[in-house]
Amino acid sequence: MLLRSSTSFKVLLFLLFVSFTFPLNLVKIRHGIHKDKVRVVFDLSKETKYRIFVLKRPYRIVIDLLGKDVRIKRVRLPKGISYKLGKHPWGRRVVLKPEKQYSVRAFTLKNPDRLVVDLIKEKRIRVKPRKFTVVVDAGHGGKDPGAIGWRGIKEKWVNFQIAKYLAYYLKRDGRFRVIMTRKGDYFVPLEKRAQIAIRNRAHLFVSIHADAAPKRRPYARGTQIFALSYRGAKQKKSKLLSDLSYAGQIIRGGDPRNRQLRLIISDLAFRVTLEDSVDFAKILAREIKRTMRRSVRFKGIKRANFAVLKTPGIPSVLIEAGFITNPYEARKLRSRHFQKKFAYAIYRAILKYFNLPER
Repeated sequence: MLLRSSTSFKVLLFLLFVSFTFPLNLVKIRHGIHKDKVRVVFDLSKETKYRIFVLKRPYRIVIDLLGKDVRIKRVRLPKGISYKLGKHPWGRRVVLKPEKQYSVRAFTLKNPDRLVVDLIKEKRIRVKPRKFTVVVDAGHGGKDPGAIGWRGIKEKWVNFQIAKYLAYYLKRDGRFRVIMTRKGDYFVPLEKRAQIAIRNRAHLFVSIHADAAPKRRPYARGTQIFALSYRGAKQKKSKLLSDLSYAGQIIRGGDPRNRQLRLIISDLAFRVTLEDSVDFAKILAREIKRTMRRSVRFKGIKRANFAVLKTPGIPSVLIEAGFITNPYEARKLRSRHFQKKFAYAIYRAILKYFNLPER
């Protein structure tokens, strides 16, 4: 009994020694709302190096606290500013996602140590309303017909019809810049479809397809949504780091030869692609079920390594509208009423994703 007590005491002394020798830098984040700004204060246990920068598309304010001993203990931010925390070998990352844009100013204070980030409200000026760029991708086309379904129905035709109606609803709305990867029956390589989204700095990429089942399962049915898998994101992230030509397509306003910049951009870009794509997929799933009701059997959201989903920093989804090999679903997929209704469900999901009221 005495031996056990002695051992426990030694362990306690060791833990106390470690905690005093290598103290953690515990960080508490609080805020204050002022007439002309929102002040975000990082209360630090000790002096801490930091870096701060702003991303425009999507709009993010990134604060990196450097040091392996940094720990975020508490975060209190006002309504209208959400956040995400990241853990890295060099320290902790705090990504602020405000609903509106600010000018950013940062400085440190001593006794006690604090990092102050002022989000300064910009003066209201009359500007042209912002348009969101949406790339609508009709899968397959031209020499690539896609799947051949019941009574010879071709996937490329179904995809294009739904894509065309979706583009119509978005253009009629007036708050969107719409780009179609193909405007007719011709072939567009998969990589080029993703490049169209990247080149046009798209806010959203929607790829429309129809599914097919093997002959042994002719009655397979259902609608499903795909977002990029972690494996696919990792592959594209590696390319951004190793291929300067590709990095130059992604990085605007900076030198793509700067490896540190490529590391930061690649990390943030694919975090957006992975996380925001799933956020949109969830909204899309709700709208399809709400609008289409019993017209479709929804099979859920899945992850995949599709080439068209590898769009750094752009939320992207691929929708399989239904099985053209199933006679019941094929009849619907060739119906204009179904095509319009399905496209309208996607349009409503896009409105909700961008927090826009329906017109």
